[in-house]
Amino acid sequence: MRVFNQLLSCLVTVLMTAGTVGAAEHSSNRPPAESDLSLAAALQLAADHNPALAATRHRVEAADARVAQAGRWANPELELEIENFGGKDELRGFESTEATLVVSQALRIGGKIKRGREVAESDFAIAGRERESVELDVRARTTAAFYAVVIAQERLALATELLALARTFAETVDARVEAGKVSPVEATRARMEVAAVRVELIRGTRELEIARARLSAMWGSSTASFGRAVGELPLPGDRPAWNELQALVDQTPDVLTLEDRFQRSERVVALEKSFRIPDLTVAAGPRRFSETGDSAWVAGISLPLPVFDANKGARRAAEFEFEAARRDVQAARVEIETALASVVQRLDAAGEIATSMEAEVVPAATSAFEAVEIGYTEGKFGFLDVIDAQRTLFDARSLLLDSVAEYAIARVDLERLIGRSLDEGGANAGYAGAVERGDG
Repeated sequence: MRVFNQLLSCLVTVLMTAGTVGAAEHSSNRPPAESDLSLAAALQLAADHNPALAATRHRVEAADARVAQAGRWANPELELEIENFGGKDELRGFESTEATLVVSQALRIGGKIKRGREVAESDFAIAGRERESVELDVRARTTAAFYAVVIAQERLALATELLALARTFAETVDARVEAGKVSPVEATRARMEVAAVRVELIRGTRELEIARARLSAMWGSSTASFGRAVGELPLPGDRPAWNELQALVDQTPDVLTLEDRFQRSERVVALEKSFRIPDLTVAAGPRRFSETGDSAWVAGISLPLPVFDANKGARRAAEFEFEAARRDVQAARVEIETALASVVQRLDAAGEIATSMEAEVVPAATSAFEAVEIGYTEGKFGFLDVIDAQRTLFDARSLLLDSVAEYAIARVDLERLIGRSLDEGGANAGYAGAVERGDG
């Protein structure tokens, strides 16, 4: 009984330990609860735990294994043949049998093994390029998702500030109503404005939660366990010249994959052509004559006659695939260059708009609102003038945030196309808090 209790105790301990380890492994793809999350930390989590990226690593290993398999010879065959038994008279029983043991080996001639290995090596190279492409995709999508959280936080802060301002203005209107300086209708309008801004705050809260969930999904987590996304959106700045961007695109895994696929199709053509030469099979082994007890050797060769199947269909298919691959490379290059031109236009336009909004429009709207707000308390402006100035200010600040967000996303798209960061120094020092402060 004591032994049974000890075994039961050990079993419970093992199960509890396994459960703890499993829980630790499950939670390892989450940042510490309620801690601030930086862009670098988000990128590291995605690199370590993104399911799609993990799948590409396994595909590379599988392609590597196929390269090793492609260089193998066919296995030899062992054949045992017994003749002249179970007949009549002299051939009755096994007294007159002839037993032959033959080992045969198929020889793949015509360079089939070499060319098959070259095709497998092309598959391995393509798998590696695709893994690099997925790494760039994951990095770009994680960065864009991180920026989306930062933008949602800014929008929520803007809505919170607008709500506080609307409430303050409503209190000012109430005071003027009590003093008999304005109509009670203005107090009702002020409260309606507060309610409308509160709806925007609720919408901003939901959008932030959605953005947080999308960011967490990049490292395979179904819930967002981090606190705030701490980082800055990149400021508009200079970009590389067009010819420099084209040169960078030519070195990306996407373009190199096209070249690898073209080379693979060329190698497949060479492999299929090698099948015009049939494989040779050689065989040899001993033969024993039971009647005399003597032994001898037998040997032979066999060669298929390409009468019905000369592999013409496969060769033609490979040649058509080769031509299709060449056209695919041309079409893909045009598509990449078109995407590059489009994202550069987006980047430049968003940068110009953001610069103009931050330097001119937002400061002017801020000054106008402050002047109208002071004038309202002095009786120089009406209620609608204040509401109009307030909305103009926050529309301007919202448009500034939109343009900065568009610039940030366009920059992420451009970095994905060229396969590297525009800021080799590391962190994207840039826009932060200008919307909250309302300064230029």
